[in-house]
Amino acid sequence: MGNRLEGKEDWIAEMVARANAVQHPADLKNRVMEQIALKNESGKLLAAVRIDSFQDHDPIDAVIRELKPGMGKAIYFAGPMEEMFSQQTNYEAVTWEFGLEALRERAYPWTIYMPADTKLKRIEVYYGFDNATNEEIDEMKDESRRTGNRVIVRDLRPNDRLVGLRLQLAQDDFAFELRVFGTTKSRIHVPDMAAHTVESLKVRGHEAIFSANADKQQLIWAEETAEGMPVQYELSAEQADRNRLVSLAETLA
Repeated sequence: MGNRLEGKEDWIAEMVARANAVQHPADLKNRVMEQIALKNESGKLLAAVRIDSFQDHDPIDAVIRELKPGMGKAIYFAGPMEEMFSQQTNYEAVTWEFGLEALRERAYPWTIYMPADTKLKRIEVYYGFDNATNEEIDEMKDESRRTGNRVIVRDLRPNDRLVGLRLQLAQDDFAFELRVFGTTKSRIHVPDMAAHTVESLKVRGHEAIFSANADKQQLIWAEETAEGMPVQYELSAEQADRNRLVSLAETLA
């Protein structure tokens, strides 16, 4: 265990060194391709989706790019004009072996839909992380002032709280995924923004976006539980047009 911990600390130190080596602060206005809010009919915000690309000059991106599945990081950045605190996670997909009905019970009050005439191939779930405490954030700020490092990174503690799930599905020879998340702030990293399409539309009576490039197509929308809790849904596939994904979404039951 000592060797694993030592290797982990070395990896974090290298990651922070890369972030601190960035010479110029991020210009957030230039980096965001799309910032899309998904609201209900009353105007209540249900989900927010940010679509952008990694920026070489952004110290926080320098950390995010190194995140492996199952990692969560609290990041403090002491910029020349203002400070910034961010929590970034890369959820690890864990195989769920107890069947769909057991997952529906565990995920309640979320509704787990299934498209019509679909075969369920695999179920995976995502577990969350504890947020950094105010005391931990203050300690990060103190360390930055004491050491002169502009970027301070701390591990987020994993927990057993279900934050999302993924169903791998098939209709005949067409494979696709349905993901459901109780965390409704998401970010889509786009390698080539010029080759990426984003379209706003309505799905199942809800505001939605269609996000696509040559490799992957996604349909994202949010609904509310009976208790008013927002839940984000994502249908995705390779080589699928918008109409195919919309038709799948409309058959969810």
